[in-house]
Amino acid sequence: MSASPPLVTVRNLSKKFCTHLRSSLWYGLRDIVAEALPGRLRQPHRLRRAEFWSLQDVSFELRRGEALAIIGDNGAGKSTLLKLLNGLIKPDAGTIRILGRVGALIELGVGLDPLLSGRENIFLRASLLGVSQGQVAPLLPAIIDFTGLGSAIEMPVQFYSSGMVSRLAYAVAAHLHPDVLLVDEVLAVGDFDFQRKCIHHMMSYLAGGGSIILVSHQPHHIQSVCQRGLVLEKGQLAFSGTAVEALDYYFGQQLALGSPADAAPAAEALNELKPVVIEEVRMTGAGTGLCPGAAATIQLTYHALRSVQQVSWGFYLYTNDGQVCIGGAFHPTPTRISEGQHVLRCQLARLPLTAGNYLLRAAIFDCNSLQPLALFGWENAPGRLQVEAATSLEKNSHKLLNQLTILDVEWNH
Repeated sequence: MSASPPLVTVRNLSKKFCTHLRSSLWYGLRDIVAEALPGRLRQPHRLRRAEFWSLQDVSFELRRGEALAIIGDNGAGKSTLLKLLNGLIKPDAGTIRILGRVGALIELGVGLDPLLSGRENIFLRASLLGVSQGQVAPLLPAIIDFTGLGSAIEMPVQFYSSGMVSRLAYAVAAHLHPDVLLVDEVLAVGDFDFQRKCIHHMMSYLAGGGSIILVSHQPHHIQSVCQRGLVLEKGQLAFSGTAVEALDYYFGQQLALGSPADAAPAAEALNELKPVVIEEVRMTGAGTGLCPGAAATIQLTYHALRSVQQVSWGFYLYTNDGQVCIGGAFHPTPTRISEGQHVLRCQLARLPLTAGNYLLRAAIFDCNSLQPLALFGWENAPGRLQVEAATSLEKNSHKLLNQLTILDVEWNH
């Protein structure tokens, strides 16, 4: 039996914009005339004065039951791509083929009338998506319950917060059962409970045969929902792979760019208000690098204006996006740090991390008040780790499962 055709097929998609309003209007008029007159040929692949590519030569496919993440910096072309897929703007070159109905959450509040109530806007938004009032009526209780708005559903939308608007917009689009759901960062304005509810709904939606194209700067959203990912850089497709691989590529590119946030922290001045500073924290392994399961050493270099009693220090390992604390430890016994520059060390008998990139943070704190005397990685750039492993089925399994740590297990036969 032959495989079903892709639900979304994009081939060599390109879109350009103009930075000057008057030139943009003139170019638009010329393009309309060129399309209307068969003898006049457009040159869609050529940039005219003041034009730039927002999206250029992008191709991909999306099948039923798949979720695709679109990843990239602001201005990379992510929202332009979703608007093209939703038919809000027209491409300058390339083709888009979508089998089925599209539900879109691209711009917060689009399709909602601020003077109408939430309940009335459900019918309004549904009509814009091509769904009749009779088809919406049986779904109305489930939509209202999903929003969690309660009696506020009868209130005009102009009095809603951005989070309430997000709840209403997502509930309507998701419950009308589109074949493809386009989501662009609208979940970011919702509270954590609603975000979790949306993630669970997306998972069940995918299991039921729906497909999602998700634009988000929240790595945990991407890794929870998406199997595949595309990375856009300045409008061009830079990487295509699994969602985990795409995030790894994106974060690796961010590190390679050497942005100011990742630059080496400037030396902090010692004073009575800040008598201790941490100058460096790093992890080293035996041999040439850090490997899963191997021994490792953490070294903290500090500078103290004077000796301080009853202090302790600790380190913390984070995912490369800084969102999740994987683990950490602190010295359980109060100690004394000496005046001047000194080094503190601790040993890891076995590094429990899988292959990947991680962040290292540290703190020196007062044992009595539990207040930090010096921080590293919170106030400035954290230390960065790259754990390396040979290519293997086990390594690929770790990436596929988003596994971060390796457990010591004794198997009983």
